Amino acid sequence: MKNRNITGIVLAVIYCLVLFEILINRPPGEANPPWVYAMFPLGAVAITSLFDYVIKFDFFKKKKKNKKRKE
Repeated sequence: MKNRNITGIVLAVIYCLVLFEILINRPPGEANPPWVYAMFPLGAVAITSLFDYVIKFDFFKKKKKNKKRKE
């Protein structure tokens, strides 16, 4: 498996949960347009791609600094 950016994956999951909550809490009788359901995979892929290829910052994988003693 490719070395994936954990921050992007976590944000994509949070995005999906928030979008799901927004879609579920719509007033009764009001239908969602069909394109709204395409926002789940498109948004998740966009977020993970953004963190994998553009931002490249991973909050969860920090590099360990080698501390050398100066004598």
